[in-house]
Amino acid sequence: MTATTDLFPYPATDHREPRRGRFHFSPQAGWMNDPNGLVHYRGTYHLYFQHNPHSLEWDTMHWGHATSPDLVHWTQQPIALHPDVHPGALFSGGGVVDVANTSGLATGGHDPVVVFTGTDGVRGMVSLDGGYTFEPLDGGRVLATPPGRESRDPKVFRHEASGRWVMVVWSDDGGNGVNFFGSPDLRGWTFLSRYAADWLFECPDVAVMPLDGDPDDLRYVLTSASGAYLVGDFDGRRFVTTWDEPRHVTRNPGVAGSDYYAAQTFSNAPDGRVVSIAWQGGNRGPTWTGNMSFPVEQRLLRSADGVHVHSEPVEEIALLRRDTRVEHGVPVTGDGVPLAPDPAAPDADGLDVELAVDRARSTARRLVLEAVPPGGDAATILAYDLQEHALDGRPLPEVVGATTVRVLVDRDQLAVFAAGGRHYVAANRALDAPDRAAELRLRAEDGEVALESLTVHRVDPAWG
Repeated sequence: MTATTDLFPYPATDHREPRRGRFHFSPQAGWMNDPNGLVHYRGTYHLYFQHNPHSLEWDTMHWGHATSPDLVHWTQQPIALHPDVHPGALFSGGGVVDVANTSGLATGGHDPVVVFTGTDGVRGMVSLDGGYTFEPLDGGRVLATPPGRESRDPKVFRHEASGRWVMVVWSDDGGNGVNFFGSPDLRGWTFLSRYAADWLFECPDVAVMPLDGDPDDLRYVLTSASGAYLVGDFDGRRFVTTWDEPRHVTRNPGVAGSDYYAAQTFSNAPDGRVVSIAWQGGNRGPTWTGNMSFPVEQRLLRSADGVHVHSEPVEEIALLRRDTRVEHGVPVTGDGVPLAPDPAAPDADGLDVELAVDRARSTARRLVLEAVPPGGDAATILAYDLQEHALDGRPLPEVVGATTVRVLVDRDQLAVFAAGGRHYVAANRALDAPDRAAELRLRAEDGEVALESLTVHRVDPAWG
């Protein structure tokens, strides 16, 4: 089998090109879309992704590959799946670590890492060196064929109660929906059931989450590419739910190429964490197209109006922080408060900001976060309406005490969190000028905003 290690050497980069995120993953070069095969294995997170190394546009798909010890420091690896080497259409799919060796494939001291891909028929690829190189599973034969004209995007999870692996894969059989297949060994698959819904299009993901952190109350979260999700139960054959309509992981669900699409959760993550990454299609430069959202840890929490998925940046972002500034009792007026201690510094555009708004002591109508490019006009990138208690026009749950908003700013990438992560937006925004970062500042409209606290961290690049 031809090795993929030396194919397509990438041009050198320090990941500091204008508009390229400093702590959001993007490929050294070429096109990138959906995250694929996300697994954690022996201390390393493996991020595979849809990739065209030849061009800045979508075309013949490969699986790119990057690794990280901590979800924030990334190293791009050689291409993992190549269309001249691995059979089938190498479209999106998931991966698992077969720690119990149910497949019987373990050798050389490594557990099998198995990833699944293909259109109109699912194929598997197996790695026996920890997720770096892959061989076709069982000669590359088709393992499962969902009914319908089109099918793609298999994701596999373990269902311990029934002692089987379960595959969920999208197909258009009579409309949008997913088919569930079961296997004792990742090699022989049988059809289990179908769950149909108009909104359930592409890149399904199933994550098992404890409700309110209770390990004895596990729920199954079925998610589509847009971030629409249902919470229910899975008995080993069928997914069932009492929900009539889906909710959404983000407040800005989109389509392919939008600010948030095709999110996938890591398999085998330590301590049972549910960590998710999505494709953001709006960022591009002279050598690359697309980036990943910043990894978030997801929790399933009950509130007065039901159960919701909450998303917060993974705690490992603290490894990138420096030059922290904490202020209390900060008044924000129409003149504005700059966020970066030194906006002219090379990395001043990498920020992790948390602010607590004291609505009772504030008189302003709105608090805005705006970007001021060199020599340009200010552009509002975030607005909190104190009277309506709404963030960018989206109502927030009422809270006792201060309203806390957290913002990650990374060149042209923006992530916003509020209400304990129930409000989550991942977005590509044109925040930077080509030659220098925009200055970021908070400004009040029609009065004064009382900040109970303001915390600003510089965030270092994830490279080097």
